[in-house]
Amino acid sequence: MVFILSAIATAYLLFLLHLRRGVMSEEVEGTPVGDSPLPAVSVIVAARDEAYRIDHLLDKLSRQGYPADMIEFIIVDDHSTDGTADIIAEKVEGDSRFRLLASAVVPVDVAPKKWALTQGINASTGAILLMTDADSAVSETWAAEMVKPFADEHVGMVLGASLVGESDGSWDRAIRMDSIGLDALKMASACAGSPFTASGANLAVRRAAFEDVGGYRAFKSFASGDDDLLMHAVSNSDWRVAPCLAEGSEAVSLAPRGVGQFFRQRLRFASKGRAYYRLSFVRPSFRFGLALIFVTNLAALWGQLIFLAGQASHWLLPWFLKMMGDGLLITAYLSRTKRPFDLAYFLVNELWHPLYVTVFGTLGPLLPVRWKGRRSTVHRSSPVT
Repeated sequence: MVFILSAIATAYLLFLLHLRRGVMSEEVEGTPVGDSPLPAVSVIVAARDEAYRIDHLLDKLSRQGYPADMIEFIIVDDHSTDGTADIIAEKVEGDSRFRLLASAVVPVDVAPKKWALTQGINASTGAILLMTDADSAVSETWAAEMVKPFADEHVGMVLGASLVGESDGSWDRAIRMDSIGLDALKMASACAGSPFTASGANLAVRRAAFEDVGGYRAFKSFASGDDDLLMHAVSNSDWRVAPCLAEGSEAVSLAPRGVGQFFRQRLRFASKGRAYYRLSFVRPSFRFGLALIFVTNLAALWGQLIFLAGQASHWLLPWFLKMMGDGLLITAYLSRTKRPFDLAYFLVNELWHPLYVTVFGTLGPLLPVRWKGRRSTVHRSSPVT
């Protein structure tokens, strides 16, 4: 049995080594714009109950170094109940680059965030749609760096780093290393030409590509997926999905406030698990990779439990192989982006990661999604309530 579990983990290790080669050879600075004119950029943000944080993002956006006549910021208030819209209106008063929209009544067959984003996109004018979350922070060079890869006319979407956790506390450090692992997989798979995931906290899409794939239409009722499902749709079209590894292109978000919020967030992320295997635009290579990730974590967890039951240490071999693959991919990604590697919290995360992936991967497609006062079962394509 240990041989079978270790063989699964070995396949996972080889898979990550393949991705590692891609990220190590990727051009970090992105494609230079050269003498071509800068594209018009529309930054779209959907905000719901973000009164405690939205002013931080607005400050960061107002300081973007992108030419003022070539960028606009459209903030859509998604039926906030805490005065978010009033804070936005006061904060951006007098800055013509900003527009505040109020989301209309949500149709029963559309997820609220996608509905808010769609209204922002429809009201925008830019050739490039740049998106982030209302609780994120970005640097002054964010827009300029995220736009650079679009100098390649075949690029339809650009993925940026999405770090989570700002403080040096234990919780934030653990969550930050977890997000770095996701970023490493996201960027490395994009470098290899088979992107696995995306984050709505930091992505850009060419308007033409967005329209070519029908926007969110094919998955409009899903509680999440405005990022990764859109990425899969673009990737399966004639457009290319490119990573942006340049310094200053990252977005940084707050860590979940406690275990409960973390649990709900991860269930929301995993809610699309079964949908990946029935949506026609999701590539078979991704389906295989997703299954391999899940089965490898299950194998590592199985080995950990047998070891804890008093069996020999060789049962930890599947977990060790998984950890080695994760470490090699993450350190390669961090070396390209010149970010530090937090070894202590990498090891902490690796201890419980097999349980984490197995539990959320199993429960996510089965349980209702609860987020920001809303409950839905949209992973089954039923109406949002």
